[in-house]
Amino acid sequence: MPSILIGLAIAAICAAIIARGIHNKRRGRGGCSCGGSCGSCGCSGLCHPESRSDSTP
Repeated sequence: MPSILIGLAIAAICAAIIARGIHNKRRGRGGCSCGGSCGSCGCSGLCHPESRSDSTP
């Protein structure tokens, strides 16, 4: 019984972390760890993708 409770607690923590990440992504806050200086970050293309203005297929 205690192992089931511990498993449920860990699952709840994981679900809360994932839900918070989705919430932040929808609000435009992303998971960027550059510290605000994304120009020098090698991964800036991942968390700040360039928007394309042309909509022709």
